Amino acid sequence: MRLLDTRLKRTALLVMVSTATGVMAQRGEVTSGSPSQFSNPNQGYPGFFDTNFAEQGSLVVEFPPIMLPLLPTPSLAVDYGVTDTLTVGTNALVSTLPWLFGARGLSFKARTLIYGNDSVQHVATVYGSYIGSKEFTASWQLFTSNNSWKLAPRHIVTAQGMLMHFGLELGSKSSINYTNIQLSTLTLGGGYQFIVTDLASISTYFLLPALTSMEADSVGANINAKIDARSGNLTAAILRSSLDFRNDDWLYSLGGLYAYGLTASISPWLSATTRW
Repeated sequence: MRLLDTRLKRTALLVMVSTATGVMAQRGEVTSGSPSQFSNPNQGYPGFFDTNFAEQGSLVVEFPPIMLPLLPTPSLAVDYGVTDTLTVGTNALVSTLPWLFGARGLSFKARTLIYGNDSVQHVATVYGSYIGSKEFTASWQLFTSNNSWKLAPRHIVTAQGMLMHFGLELGSKSSINYTNIQLSTLTLGGGYQFIVTDLASISTYFLLPALTSMEADSVGANINAKIDARSGNLTAAILRSSLDFRNDDWLYSLGGLYAYGLTASISPWLSATTRW
């Protein structure tokens, strides 16, 4: 049973880290002319931690970020500004690649403004993805509540709460090889952005699961296990720091990602985003 617990923990950590890094790949920003949004150097490029929106009518594409071992992550974020306070988007790789291999894939994102003025902004964002075939189905849903405060012209602080659910089913429910894994987590995060110039900023963000629950059921192996974690059992801290700078319609991010769970790892973080 101890070996099973260790495998389940590693699975949970892998899901949390891979999901978080994939979502964190999505950048963000808002319309500089909107009175409900304060400006920053990343304007026009929607992100996971911030409270920004794509400009109305603009299309924003972030190419897959580069991480260790210097390979792109499975994320091609595409966002569209419906209005100054509503952005919708998708992970284009999840929505297209599975279909090329006989599977199904769908990914979506929607962000809306709850409250905002010149110094405070609160947004809610919903993410969802699904990949399925005859052999397996995988789905994950995230809800984030981001609050940003502009403490001074060059200082922005953000606090985040995130609810995530991940489900993985292997085989048919009537098959002896059927396996079902369900993972739910409440994650807290925050960050700080220092505005260096009108076109550059330095930012640091972190994620830390506060409550995690995982259930696994395998018919063939006669396994039915449940793990609840509140303080360290499935803890996986993620920290990302970067220098972001703009050049015309491009936004570049250079930095690093640190993940700590059962093991610790440090990876470079390189990304490029453009808009039309």
